[in-house]
Amino acid sequence: MIIMRTSECRPGMKLGRSIYTEQGHVLAGRGFLLTEHAILKLQQMGLPFLHIEEQGTEDIAPDQAIRDETLIVLHGALSHVMDELSAGAKETVSGSVVRFCHDSAKLLVDDLRVRRNHLCLPVHLSTTLTDGDKQHFVEHALNVGVCATKLGLEEGLSGEELHAFSMGAMLHDIGRLLLPNGLDSKAMNSDFAEYGNHAELGFRLLRDSGFPTLTAQCALFHHERVDGSGYPFGLQGHRIHPLIQWVSIFDMFDTLVNGRGQGSPMLPHEALEVIYGGAGSLYDMEKVCRLRDSMALFPKGTTVRLSSGEIGVVSGFDEDSKQRPIVRVIRNPEGTALDRPYEVDLKRQLHLMISGFGTSKSVHGSSAFDLAADPSHARENRVFHVV
Repeated sequence: MIIMRTSECRPGMKLGRSIYTEQGHVLAGRGFLLTEHAILKLQQMGLPFLHIEEQGTEDIAPDQAIRDETLIVLHGALSHVMDELSAGAKETVSGSVVRFCHDSAKLLVDDLRVRRNHLCLPVHLSTTLTDGDKQHFVEHALNVGVCATKLGLEEGLSGEELHAFSMGAMLHDIGRLLLPNGLDSKAMNSDFAEYGNHAELGFRLLRDSGFPTLTAQCALFHHERVDGSGYPFGLQGHRIHPLIQWVSIFDMFDTLVNGRGQGSPMLPHEALEVIYGGAGSLYDMEKVCRLRDSMALFPKGTTVRLSSGEIGVVSGFDEDSKQRPIVRVIRNPEGTALDRPYEVDLKRQLHLMISGFGTSKSVHGSSAFDLAADPSHARENRVFHVV
């Protein structure tokens, strides 16, 4: 089975996983043959990717960081926070929403503790919002929250401290919702003074709403850098909580691979190079090395194009080289399916590299990690999940 961008799917392809509405009704069952109309409809509904049955990949199980059920609950908690803030209660969120966030974080921790999957991005969203900016906000919150929580588990955190950290990682950017222009505010030079206030606004909101101190501090300090060049206080080194330094790193990494803000999407290994460039100055060197050694940059099931032009699907990776996975080549450079797919271990085939995601030739700079649907297609206000 492979993961493909919905926009790259073609009529006649077969679904590998069923799609359900929020009410639990089957929208399109496993084995459903896609039509041009169905593909367009799924794009309009905001479904960014599909699991597709592809000959020669039947034994590949795409990586799932967390269960779909957990993902829906987390998305629901974030949506409740946004709904309360948009309703005019700008200073705090209700106690019931705080409890919802806490219970959601606990569910996430339990899920990660049991599943023990490899650390990887993206966290594939299974629910949608009609507002594209809010959709990006939720995607970013979940990507950072899941990855930071997993690192917290690996570092031995437990109990309420781990739950508080998990909530802080997901809500680190909550102050952006309180800016005068909301999520439309950008970190541009002309608006930076205003945009930079989101760290303190988020801290006060979380603190005054009754969230744990560590949760609120994640919002306050996630833009600090170890050399003192960050904001809002220019803290240096050990004065920045070591856990919140993880939030900073994942915040930047996810921003780079999704091309949010002013940049274009980067391939994961390109984004990692940018993080490398800040190791020892912006980011703690040991943590950057830990990220390099822990993260599977190309999750199993992801369709990729090699520098040779061939199309393949990531089928696995060596524990000591997660950045250069094993790729099962399934199509030639012209896109024709191979009668006999074969595997290439990029750890050993150093003359090859992954040049892009998906099946189209113009994939570089249009990352499959950009989970937002094509803005040219209007989204319908429907929520669904994949099982």
